[in-house]
Amino acid sequence: MSHTADTGQAERQALRAAIDDADGRLMRLLVERRRLAETLGALKAGDGAAVRDLDRERAVIERAVAAGREEGLDEAFIEKLFKLLIDDSLRRQRAGLDGKVRSRTLREARVSYLGGPGTYSQFAAHAHYGARYSGIIPVSRRDFAGILRAVESGEADYGFLPIENTTTGGIVEVYDLLRETNLKIAGEHHYKVDHCIVGKAHDLGSVRTVLGHPQALRQSQRFFARHPELKTVAVSSSTEALNEALTGKPDVAAVAGADAARLFGLNIIDDTASDHPENYTRFVSLAADPSPASPLLPCKTSLVITTSDTAGSLLDALDGFRGEGINLTKLESRPIAGKPFEQMFFLDLEGHEEQPEVARALKRLHEHALTVRSFGSYGADRLKPVERQGADVAKAGAAG
Repeated sequence: MSHTADTGQAERQALRAAIDDADGRLMRLLVERRRLAETLGALKAGDGAAVRDLDRERAVIERAVAAGREEGLDEAFIEKLFKLLIDDSLRRQRAGLDGKVRSRTLREARVSYLGGPGTYSQFAAHAHYGARYSGIIPVSRRDFAGILRAVESGEADYGFLPIENTTTGGIVEVYDLLRETNLKIAGEHHYKVDHCIVGKAHDLGSVRTVLGHPQALRQSQRFFARHPELKTVAVSSSTEALNEALTGKPDVAAVAGADAARLFGLNIIDDTASDHPENYTRFVSLAADPSPASPLLPCKTSLVITTSDTAGSLLDALDGFRGEGINLTKLESRPIAGKPFEQMFFLDLEGHEEQPEVARALKRLHEHALTVRSFGSYGADRLKPVERQGADVAKAGAAG
């Protein structure tokens, strides 16, 4: 190797070492920023101040973008980075104010979810409760009804169930079970799902059968339409699919996430199985009698209602929300068993039951609906990021 090549390699190694050092300092700063934000959140809660301060968030982003611009950094990159930092801070602050079980002071939470190791439910549960407790004790079940029974019997503190997906919509079995239980919603979690084909094979050409949970298979329909040679088999959970891919024939694979593949020691054969790149599953955390979420949180409230079958009855029942300027984020109809062609409606709305405008809208709802049942108010997981004033002006100019 020439002297020039040796010199170039040494320079590259020195630069990589410097980058590693900068990364380490960046990580320490991120930890310090999170710690400061959590301390601030505790002070705000003690003072009765709301978790979100939109003017403060906007000022932080605008200051960061201006500083980055002076250093020649891309404005969109800096804005995205600081929105992620603010969202992380808000998540940490919300975790301490969300609804929790009342029965005892918990350091570890017993959480019942679908399937065992490697399921999306497992990873989502750890992400949700990891910010609330020092650890979780899994109480895995093979079906959604078993999850509810585990909480109702006291075997688990929480039930953690997927309720809707951005690709396939509401999970009707969960909605039908919710109307039969007295459990309340203590929180929600949006988990990004990236479906992969995983197994012992190294390429898709040697795979013949792919196992997966029915929801995972539904969310990968386009992938399987492109690969008609693959036979799909629905199983009760991702854990079952992963075990079969691990212990079965080499031509058997599973639909699962990359983290699950690493957990089971399987290869990621294809990481493009998801029909849509922005694929999120919304989970709800259920408890027998959780303490209510703090009104200081940006909250949601979930209800199920029935109305008469007269013309305009549903519109009359919901008119109070329009009058009070309350946004409905979900309106899902389900048939009523034993009453052909009659419907009940599941509603999610932005706001806390204790807020005056929400209370007034709920009063009007009770006046016009036949039945109203609340699942409680809980911290909203996905918050719309604040927009910079400059960005608003730019958008308005582009629209004009």
